[in-house]
Amino acid sequence: MMSIENDDKNDTDDKAGAAGVLPVDEVRRLLDVCWKAKRITELMPALPKGMKPRYVHVIDAIWHLNEPNGQTVGVARVGDVSAFLGVTTPSVTKLVNDMTALGLVEKHADDADRRAVTLTLTTRGLNIRRTYVEEYHARLARLLGGLTVDQCETTVATISETLRLMQEDER
Repeated sequence: MMSIENDDKNDTDDKAGAAGVLPVDEVRRLLDVCWKAKRITELMPALPKGMKPRYVHVIDAIWHLNEPNGQTVGVARVGDVSAFLGVTTPSVTKLVNDMTALGLVEKHADDADRRAVTLTLTTRGLNIRRTYVEEYHARLARLLGGLTVDQCETTVATISETLRLMQEDER
């Protein structure tokens, strides 16, 4: 049974949250779980030598952007990849240049606009996606089968909104 003091504390916490101030204990719990989320990413399979985790994100973005037209027709552009990932265009440009040098991505001059460049994945890039996205995500889908879609959606929404608010505060 809860004591009156605890009931008063919970009322205070609820009021603080309603007033637009998250209780400090909840901030601590949120940050603690963010550290756990970081640990989850550290448990991902080791990448081949020279590969960065961001490369896998870019590979997956290029794949998704090109998928409606098939993987041999490059429609993905650096700006599209930036928008897909929610990161700056200069950072994607650097990643794509690095990945081109590693033989993961090919650049193609756009037929309609010779100044524009489209991107496709090489066989090596497609193999990286198969191993580190398709197969790994399928394994996690089985492993995490006890979670509900609602739990996943709540987690995604909470972490996304936390990041948005903190980035907004930096500006």
